[in-house]
Amino acid sequence: MKKPNFFIVGQPKAGTTALHNFLSQHPDIFMSEFKEPFFFCKDFHQESDQHYGFRKFFPFRDEASYLKLFSQADSYKIVGESSALYLYSRIASQEIYNFNHKAKIIILLRNPIDWLYSLHNQYVNTTTENERDFTQALALESLRKQGKKIPNRVQAPSWVFYLEMIKYYDQIKRFYDLFSSSQIKTIIFEDFKADNQKTYQEILDFLEINSSFIANYKSVNCRAKPRSYLLNQLIYSPLIRSVSQKLFTPKAYDYIAKNVVEKVLWQKTNKSAVPLEIKQQLAEKVKPEVIKIADFLNTDLCQKWGYENI
Repeated sequence: MKKPNFFIVGQPKAGTTALHNFLSQHPDIFMSEFKEPFFFCKDFHQESDQHYGFRKFFPFRDEASYLKLFSQADSYKIVGESSALYLYSRIASQEIYNFNHKAKIIILLRNPIDWLYSLHNQYVNTTTENERDFTQALALESLRKQGKKIPNRVQAPSWVFYLEMIKYYDQIKRFYDLFSSSQIKTIIFEDFKADNQKTYQEILDFLEINSSFIANYKSVNCRAKPRSYLLNQLIYSPLIRSVSQKLFTPKAYDYIAKNVVEKVLWQKTNKSAVPLEIKQQLAEKVKPEVIKIADFLNTDLCQKWGYENI
């Protein structure tokens, strides 16, 4: 059985789902049909188990069950998966390196304030977060670090430590400290969004496969909100998720979640920008991190993300 040799490690809400889907269309690439197995972030497994007192989340714990996701991949040159919080995990980089030190890594980064706002919205939609107000959710962080006010459906408590999650420099440095720069491609979400085809071809070149292939760049993860928060809470309950994962194959489960459940439960809505007052409140906190990551990547992210005059 062929082992994965390619990983999209993050971030969520920064184009990982779209990129996963676009890459899976390429004849030389096999991407796992279950998008986020979260196998290598074993720190989150342990954190979750300790918080809940039992195994409530993360079904892929042993290598045999993980490798089954790639049982049909033997004929492909590139075999990969996307678990968008590997980047945030403190140990996933080392675990992936130990598993396959020759693997290639893709990191996607998005303007931190826009990213947090979008991530919080997604968490609310999937009932991961029970505080619907963005600013209130941010304000709860100090209590949550004390083990208080943790949403009872978050896979690991640290997933709602929002200001910790935007420490981009520490996160990507963990990968660059282990893998050579030739094995890592860091993509800025705004560039990917502006020109799907250009970024896609760059990735195919990075993977050293035919870059003339053109994918179907259909829209993925449009902004939405629940039609009914009560029904949404019921369908996204951990019990129903657990039972569904046992009843269906990973491919069927992922298809039903994306193409049936979300279409029925959610309705499209206009994308909303981060309110100006929130941007102003967060900008000074965020800018030092933007400068650090910009210097590390040798890219003018202050200009690209609008922090140059702050």
